[in-house]
Order: sequence, then structure tokens, then C-alpha cells
Amino acid sequence: MKNLIIVESPSKSKSIQSYVGKDFKVVACKGHICDLARGGKHGLGVDIENGFKPHYVIIDEQVSTLDMLMKEATKADQILLASDPDREGCAIAWHLADRLRDFNKPMKRIEIHEITKKGVADALKNPRDINQQLFKSQEARRILDRLVGFTASPFLMNFFGSNLSAGRVQSVVTRMVVDREREIETFIPEEYWVIQANLANQTNNSFIAKYEPRVKNKVTANKIKADLENDEFIVVDVDAAEEKKKPFPPLITAKLQQVMSKGFGISSSRTMKAAQSLYENGYITYMRTDSVRVNADALKDARDYLKSNGYDIPKSANIFKNKNSAQDAHECIRPTDLSVEPDTVEIANPDEKKVYGVIWRNFLASQMNPAIYNTLKVTIQAKTNPNHTLKASGKSIKSEGYLKILGITDDSKIDIPDLKVGDELTLFGKNPVTAEQKFTQPPARFSEANLIKALEIKNIGRPATYSELLSKITTRNYVEMHGSTYRPTELGKKITDELTKFFSFMEYDYTANLEEKLDAIETGEVDQLKMLNDFYTPFKAELQKAYVCNGSSICEKCESPMVTRTTKNGDKFLGCNQYPRCRNTKPIIKNKDVA
Repeated sequence: MKNLIIVESPSKSKSIQSYVGKDFKVVACKGHICDLARGGKHGLGVDIENGFKPHYVIIDEQVSTLDMLMKEATKADQILLASDPDREGCAIAWHLADRLRDFNKPMKRIEIHEITKKGVADALKNPRDINQQLFKSQEARRILDRLVGFTASPFLMNFFGSNLSAGRVQSVVTRMVVDREREIETFIPEEYWVIQANLANQTNNSFIAKYEPRVKNKVTANKIKADLENDEFIVVDVDAAEEKKKPFPPLITAKLQQVMSKGFGISSSRTMKAAQSLYENGYITYMRTDSVRVNADALKDARDYLKSNGYDIPKSANIFKNKNSAQDAHECIRPTDLSVEPDTVEIANPDEKKVYGVIWRNFLASQMNPAIYNTLKVTIQAKTNPNHTLKASGKSIKSEGYLKILGITDDSKIDIPDLKVGDELTLFGKNPVTAEQKFTQPPARFSEANLIKALEIKNIGRPATYSELLSKITTRNYVEMHGSTYRPTELGKKITDELTKFFSFMEYDYTANLEEKLDAIETGEVDQLKMLNDFYTPFKAELQKAYVCNGSSICEKCESPMVTRTTKNGDKFLGCNQYPRCRNTKPIIKNKDVA
């Protein structure tokens, strides 16, 4: 054996092995082999006083896997680290290199963006060193999560109950659900009235026109209704135009999760599981991406496919811009082979089949012509009182464009007769003017699709972690599903209130800015150590304040909070929460009753 390729999953290793031949051996590391130490002599697993130095240990379940990898490494002439092409994959590659470097074998990083013969060949042509900045970005994120999780969680448990947890992002997601629920609880409905008139032209072609602007009370509504019932009308403006509805960009991770949840009722976790399998089996490109970029070859393939199958396409390819927050490390999610059509593809798993169909159709739709509508907008005034204005509008499909390949049928039509400025209109039918009372509605509770969309808009978390975040806040009973929407539990409200009272990381803007800094470490624009210091110094002060405000004390040796601990005999005492780094203890002094 000359070359050892290490990937993450066993199923992926089988697919890649079939493309590389006998000079390569492909094995799987089964994900992360190392993580931050927890508890015991290593405490947080992060040496805060020594530049936030992390202490990594081998994950217990991965000891046998690492033994296997080390044995294979002894036989190899070269080691190629082919873990997933994202931040976590880079960290896996870094830890593998760290554990295998003593074998003194050449090691390179390769990134396989699509598990096809071409995709693997392209990766093998471009070996490189591990992206240290990308690794530092992942490491900083992991350290931050550990600092918050292992210090704010004990604060909650010390004062508000056992088995509680706080998370740098999960607690903010919980807050979003809590804040929305409180918007609903405090919402005060506002009355308004919808006034409509059934009008007809001189040939008795009738249509409905709506009074504008919105009327806010019954007295005014009845007055306007009475005025309209005793008037005639004239057309003062007719706007007939074409309206183009452009195709959406090809799918990214967040949008795929939204589409599958909203359109098919498939949760984000099921969607990502299906997409992972599709990627590993060579059907789609890498599915964790925030970029809408498409490579030139794939663009040409899409346009050739559409043209040969009778679809209209624009003169040049549609190019979409990424959002400012997009990393653009990988192109969009797309099929690897457009000839593998959704209706004929041999995929047994129903989730995978649906996800593949959505990816295939949306990718092709992104390179098609816009849908074109005929639109008509008519403005009408009362003759006696020109201040009374009514409007009618409608649209009908003229050209399906990209809607055709998506299978979307738009049967909207224009129910307005052919009118021109100056045409006179009269009321038509029995009770031609209506006034209906309505009330404004509170904001809707978050569905999974809408919550993911809100997270994306607010730049909270990263799309690759959305399914995990939503799973955490439900399994920990901070929010619960009612039908298809999220509601916070009383526990969720309680811990959200307490964390929001003391900690900056609970603020939406703060969290979004922190995400941007973590991303900027990847590009070298922000220094990892400076970012961690800038976060931890005020965070530590906030943590101390939270403890003191809840009746605790501060360790006089290291200025960390003192927390309640229990001996083996069941006796309680105060101990520094930085144990074992700081072993300071105090007895708990109980107030005696005053005689």
C-alpha cells in the first residue's frame, strides 16, 4: 500500500475505494477522535490562565479506531486526510495529523466536495497542508462553547435546579422562542374594517374593489359604506404590466432545511441525515454550505440538460450573489449527475428520495427563465366624494419559466373586466357594499422552517448546527412542540429570564457579532487569543455578578464564584467552581433564629 486515505464514515470509504484502485486504502475515522478533556485534573479542559490552551484527550469510544488508524499508518508511504470539507472536518484532520505525526509519514489534506470519480480525482490532484486558520476558528468556537456551557450551567444548577444547562447558542435560540411567546401574550388586537364594493361597467361585467386606506372603527366604516351605497364611480388609473418572478438561487444548507420542513414536514435532523447519505453515496455535492456559487462545469451541464429537454433558458447563466456572512468555502448543494432524475433514481429511503428531488429540481430551476405574469391594477374614485378610493388588482401567468420544472401550477387569473381611464362604474347586485369587522392577529409561533429562517436572518449559530440546536432545546424541556410550532415551557422561560438578566451572550446582536468574529479567525482578520480574551473578561465579571446577586460569594483566592458542593456523607459546603485548579472551600454558615 502506498497511500492511506482517511475519511469520516465507513459508507464513504467504500464509495471512494471503488474510485481509487489498489494503490490506495481508504479507511474511516468515524468522526472526531479527540475532544476537550472534562472534569478531573483538567477541569474545563481549557487552561484559561495560559492563553486558553486546550487540553485534548482521545474520546473513549474512539480508542480502538485510533489503534486501527495507527496500524494502517505504519504500512503507508503517504497519509491523505480526507475528512469532510468544512470547519469540523478540518478539526478532525488536524487531530488525526497530531496523533499520527510520530510515524514520520508525509501527510496532506484533501477535500472531496462530491463523491464521484471526478470529484475524488480532483481532490487527489490538489493535496495541501491543513488550513490552520480554519482549525483555529473551530477551536475557538469549541473553547467558547466549553467556557459558557461549563460555567453558566453550574450557575443555573446551583440556584434553580439540577440537570439544567446553558449554551452559548442554544440558550439564545430558546430565548427567541420565549420572546415570540411573550409577544403573543402581550399582543393587543386592533380593530379594523374591510370595506368592499361590487362594481360593474356598462356591459354589466362585475368585479370586487376594496376601499383604501384601512378603516379603524365601526362609526367611520358605516359612514363610508353609506356614502358608497349612494354614489357612482369612475376609473382614474389603469396599470397593466408584466411582472417577472426570478428563480431562487440553488439550495444552501439552511434553505434546504426550510424547504423540507415547510413543504414536506421533514424535520431538519431527518433532512440532514438524508442529505449526508446522498453525499456519501455520490448523489449530491457536500451538503453543509452557505454559498450559492456554482462551478463553471456544473453551470454548463445544467444549461445543456435544460436545453436538450425542451426548457427555455436565459441567454447567459444566472449568477447569484452570496450574503455578506457566507463563507463560500464550498459551492451550492447540487446533484453530481443531472441525468440521474428524481422520478427514476433508485433510492430506497423515502426521505433521501424526497430530498434528492428537491435538490435536483431547485438546482435546475435556478438556471431557467423567470416566470412572467400579466398584472392589472385599477384605481377607482367615487364621483360625489373623490376622497373615497377603491382599488382592484389581479394577475395571471403568461409564461411558467422556472415554475415548470418545480411542478408548481399557478392558476391565478384576472377577474377584472377590460377597463380604461374615464370608464364609469355602478354598484352591482344585492347588497353591493359590505363592511366587515376584523382584528389584527398576533405574530405566529415559530414553525421549524420559520425558526431556522429567523436564525439565518439574525446570524445566530451556523446552518450545519441548526438541527442539533433544535433537538437540544426540545429534549431538555426548554421548549416543546405543539402541533407544528414551538412553545416555551415554564422552565424555558425561567432560565431564559435568569440568563438574560446577567449575560451579554444572550443578546441577539452580541451573538451575531461573535459569530462574525469566529468566521474572521478563519480568514486571519481576527486573532484567536484576542477574541477569547475579549469574550472571557466581561463574561467572568457577569458570572461573578450572577452568583453574588443570587446570594453566593466570590473565592478570595482566584475571584471565581463559590458553589454549593456535597460530601460523600451528604454534608454541604462551599467550594470554588474552578476546582481542581483552585481547592478553596468554606463552610456554609446558616443564619440562627433570633430569640
